[in-house]
Amino acid sequence: MNEPTGKWYRIGGSILLAANTFVLFLVCFSNSIVLPPWLQVVGRMHPLLLHFPIVILLLAALIAFIRPRDPALQKWKHVAIRILLLTGALLTAFTVIMGIFLSKEAGYDEAGLQWHKWGGVVLLWLVSALYVLTRRQLEGQWWMKGGMLLVTLLLLVTGHLGADITHGANFVLAPVTPQQPKLVPLEKAEVYTDLVQPILEEKCMGCHNAGKAKGGLVLEHPAQLLKGGKNGKAIVAGHPDQSLIYARLLLPPDDKKHMPPAGKPQLNEKETALLYHWIKSGASFNLKAIALPMDDSLRLAAASLLQAPASEPVYDFAPADEELVQQLNNNYRVIYPIAQHAAPLVVNCYNKDQFNSKTIEELLPLKKQIIEMHLQKMPVEDKDLKLLASFKELRVLNLNFTNIKGQTLAELASLPKLERLSLSGTPVTLAALQALKSAKALKELYLWNSGLAAGDFEKLQKQLPQTAIVKGFIEDGAHPLKLNQPILASTDLVFKDKMQVCLRHPVKGVAIHYTLDGTAPDTVNSPVLKDSVEISQNTVVRAIATKNGWYASDPVQFAFSRTTYIPDSVVLITTPDGSYAGSGALTLNDKQRGGAEQGNGKWLGYYKDPLEALLIYKTPVPVSQVCIGILSNVNGYIFPPSKIEIYGGQDPKHLKLLKKVIPAPGKKDDPSMSMDVKCDFPATNVSCLKVVLTGLEKIPDWHPGKGGRGWVFADELMIN
Repeated sequence: MNEPTGKWYRIGGSILLAANTFVLFLVCFSNSIVLPPWLQVVGRMHPLLLHFPIVILLLAALIAFIRPRDPALQKWKHVAIRILLLTGALLTAFTVIMGIFLSKEAGYDEAGLQWHKWGGVVLLWLVSALYVLTRRQLEGQWWMKGGMLLVTLLLLVTGHLGADITHGANFVLAPVTPQQPKLVPLEKAEVYTDLVQPILEEKCMGCHNAGKAKGGLVLEHPAQLLKGGKNGKAIVAGHPDQSLIYARLLLPPDDKKHMPPAGKPQLNEKETALLYHWIKSGASFNLKAIALPMDDSLRLAAASLLQAPASEPVYDFAPADEELVQQLNNNYRVIYPIAQHAAPLVVNCYNKDQFNSKTIEELLPLKKQIIEMHLQKMPVEDKDLKLLASFKELRVLNLNFTNIKGQTLAELASLPKLERLSLSGTPVTLAALQALKSAKALKELYLWNSGLAAGDFEKLQKQLPQTAIVKGFIEDGAHPLKLNQPILASTDLVFKDKMQVCLRHPVKGVAIHYTLDGTAPDTVNSPVLKDSVEISQNTVVRAIATKNGWYASDPVQFAFSRTTYIPDSVVLITTPDGSYAGSGALTLNDKQRGGAEQGNGKWLGYYKDPLEALLIYKTPVPVSQVCIGILSNVNGYIFPPSKIEIYGGQDPKHLKLLKKVIPAPGKKDDPSMSMDVKCDFPATNVSCLKVVLTGLEKIPDWHPGKGGRGWVFADELMIN
C-alpha cells in the first residue's frame, strides 16, 4: 500500500481539528442553539452515516492486533492503520455533529440521550488522539493496542445506547432473550397487567418508551398512560372515542396519524376490541377479569384472548428476504409481517390510480409468504383472479368494492388455504358464486351490498354449507337501527351579524327537530328544520334526527357566538409553544372553534410566556365586551388562565387597562371542555386592543405535575 503524501495528511488533520473544535463548541453551547429546518434534515441523516465509522474503526482495531513478520507488511500495517484511523475519525466527527443536531428534536429520554452523546464524543476524541500517535511507529506498543480495545468497547456501548433510544430497552439482545408469554387462566387474570400491557409492549412501546417518547407519549407505566403526550390524552376513562390510543387505531392505515405506523405489526380485531372495552369500562389498572359479570363485553373480550385457539395455524415456510420486502414497499403498497419476527406477510394496497395488474404481479417473489391481501376499492378485474390464484398461501383476500363481476371465481376456488373471502360491494351473482363450491377451506364469505337478491343468500348457504355467509344488515322493519346525529353543514361557529344554521343528514327522508333555547328537542314540541334557521345572537342549537322505522338519534349540540367588531388585523406578540401554533394569529379570528381536542390544530398553546395579542382597527369601534374561547383539560396539564387582562387605546403605545378577570381555577375532576370567558367593561372607543392570558404558574399539589407550570389554550376572540 502506498502511503498518502504529507499534503493529504495535513488536509485531513486540519479538517479533523476543525471538526473536533466544532463538536466541543456544540457540547458547550448545545442548550443555546436553535437549529434552522435545513440543519434538522442534516441531523436526521445521523442513522444513515453512523454505520461507516463503525466498520472502519473495527477494521483498524483488527489490523492493530495482526503481527506480520515481513518488514514490508509491517510498513503496510502502519499505513493502513493510519489511513483507517484518519478516515474513521473524520466520519465519527460528522456522525457526532449530526447526532447532536438530531438530539435537539423532542421525544428522547434525556438521561439515555446524554450517555449516548457523551459516548460518541469521547469515542471521537479517543480516535483522534490515536491518529495523532500514529505519526510515530507506535502501533506495536501495548497502550496503542489498549486504545484500540477501548475504541471497540466504546463502539459497542455507544451503539447499544443508541439502539435503546431508537427502538426501546434491550433492543439488541431481545431476539436471543425472548420472553415467554404468560399463560394466565381467566380466574387469575388482571385485565391491564395480563392483557392490555402485553399488547402495548408488543405493538406500541417500540416508539413510545422512556428512551424514544414519540409525540411525548410513554406507555410503560399506568401514570404515563394517564399523563398522555403532547397531542392529548392517551386514554380518557369511559370514552374510547376521546382516547388517542384507540382513536389512532381506527384511522385508515395510509393515514400518517394511524397507529401503529404502516409497516409495523398491527393490532388484530380481538386486541382492538379489548382496548375499546377496557377504556369504555373505566380503564382500571387493577381490575380482575373474573370480577366482571359473565355477559360483560370486557370479560368476553378478555376470555377470547386468554383462551388458546383450537388449532394454531402452522406456517411451514421460511421468512422472505427483508431487503426484497423493503424494495417492494412503496407509498401505495405496504407489506408487513403479521407479528414481530414472523414469516407470514400481509399486503395492503392504496391509491386506485396507481393500481394495475403489475401491482400484484410484482409480489410473486413473495407468494410463498403472503397470507393476506387487502385490495378493497382497487380496480381489480376478473382477469386478475388467475394471477391471485398463484398465491397458494393466501388465507384472507379482501376484494370489497372492486370491479369483480365473478366470471372467473373458479380461479380462487383453487386456493387450498383460502379461509376468508370478501366480495361486498361487487355485482357478483348467485350463478357466479357457485364456483366456490370446491373451495374446501373457505369459512367466511362476505357479500353485503352485493348483486344478490334477498332470497339468493338462503340458496347460496345451502350450496356452501361449510361457509358462513355474511350478508350484512337488510332493512326489513323488524330490527330498527338508531340514526346517527345530524351534521352541521358549515364549520363556522362564529358570525358577525346574522347566520343561517344548516343541518344535514346522510339518510334520506330524515326529519331534524331542533330547539334554540337550550332545551332538549323532541318530536312533539320541537319544530322540524325545513332548510336552515336564522340566528342573530349567541345561540345554542340542539337537534335530533328522526324517521319512521328507526330509533331517533342522540341529541347533538352546537354553540354559536356572535362577534360584532372583527379586527382588521391580529398580531401575536408572544410565540406559541411546542406544536400548538394553530394557524398563527389567524387562529384568534378564523370563526373556527377548537372543541375539546387539544391536538386538532385549532388551538394556540402557551407554556413559557403569557399569550399576548394585538387587535388593530382602522376605524375606532365602541367595545364593551371581549369574549375569549379557552380550553380546560387538567389531565393534559391545560388549565384556565390565572388571569385575563384587556387593554384598549388608540394605538399600541397608549393603552390602558379596561378589564382584569380571574377565571375559576381548574379542579381535580373537571372534564376536558372548551368554554368562553366574558370580559365586560364600560363601552370604550378603541383602535387597538391588547389581550393578555397568563397561564397557571404553579400547578396544585393534587395534580401529578404539582409545582410546575400549566398550559393555557385559546382559540377565538369575540368582540362586541
